[in-house]
Amino acid sequence: MVCDFKHFAFHFFLGLIFAGCSHAAYKPEFAADDALLIADDLNGAPQKNTSAIYRPVEWSEIDGWYDDNHAEALAAFMKSCKAIAADSLWDRPCFDAAFIDENDTFSARIFFESRFQPYEIIADGNERRGLITGYYIPILEGSREKTERFKYPIYKRPSDLVLVDLASFGADRKYARGILGKNGIVTPYPYDREAIETNASLLKGSEIFYVDDPIALFFMHIQGSGLIKVGNKTRLVGYADQNGFSYYAIGKYFVDTGKISRDNLSMQTIRAWLSAQLAKNPKRAFEVMWKNRSFIFFEEKDEEGAVGSLGVVLSPKRSIAVDKSFIPLGSPVFIAGVDEKKEFKLNMRRLIMAQDTGGAIKGAARADFFWGVGREAGKNAGAMRLYGRFWLLAPKNY
Repeated sequence: MVCDFKHFAFHFFLGLIFAGCSHAAYKPEFAADDALLIADDLNGAPQKNTSAIYRPVEWSEIDGWYDDNHAEALAAFMKSCKAIAADSLWDRPCFDAAFIDENDTFSARIFFESRFQPYEIIADGNERRGLITGYYIPILEGSREKTERFKYPIYKRPSDLVLVDLASFGADRKYARGILGKNGIVTPYPYDREAIETNASLLKGSEIFYVDDPIALFFMHIQGSGLIKVGNKTRLVGYADQNGFSYYAIGKYFVDTGKISRDNLSMQTIRAWLSAQLAKNPKRAFEVMWKNRSFIFFEEKDEEGAVGSLGVVLSPKRSIAVDKSFIPLGSPVFIAGVDEKKEFKLNMRRLIMAQDTGGAIKGAARADFFWGVGREAGKNAGAMRLYGRFWLLAPKNY
């Protein structure tokens, strides 16, 4: 039997069947997605899906299912269970998973096959392939104090920033950000990226770190989190809030102006162009970055790794960001990606956990693949652009 639901109907279905899988923390509107550097109308990706078919399949129909390391996937699933095990849908598989040897890939595969039913995700009735991009956590050199070298601030959430829940007033938008005036009226937050970065007095006292690389900081704003290395210690900073201005993908600017061709557009080529300008014409580099008026405020985290929307630490190469309207957070998802350029020394046919979300991740067959932390992860994330098939694994006990 094939399950076919329009977006609204399926969202209602998820509310009944997958209740309890809500995200644990509010994420930025454009969390964790290097593909955001490229406008949707440029990247050739399937358009945002409004419906999906979930076709039950046999395990043998999943491309590459028997070749994966299911023990690694089980370890990532156990992290999901920290957030979802209390729900009646997930309590049994999470309970049973605790008794499986995480080093035994055969037993792990049998666990998934006996506790879950796989469904192929077919977007908008006939689209069997979706876009898979990558993201990562950058590492920046930093200082607690401003110095001649470390002069670019990372700000915490300003005390005067007000977050208004518009949905409670019946508006289509979920949130708005502003400042509460003396007359009791909230007006839009007035400071965009350029204003904040050219007037240090606006957020004086809100600095939590200073870094030495404004371009790396710009990309950290896009990723939504980062590691700040101060001496021999490292601290994780994560998204706290945003200034209310819409995100602008500067990749579109580079293509429209012909500075970088569409075929060569990537995080690496954008970073190289900005770095070259910073060395010879710094104002020009900043002017391009200021085209993205959105600005992120951060907070220090006690976790030892990146935490996704599900509220659990992400597993490098075993976690993805998804559109939770179509794929419930915590769910195992098998993806068979086609690495046509042979860029990655990694089996892209693998079982991965849906543990994060992102504003650019829209549609049933769409995922952002978490590569991990540091330069090598960033290199892979920036180059990643695969198309593949998706299978959602749903617990059998509903």
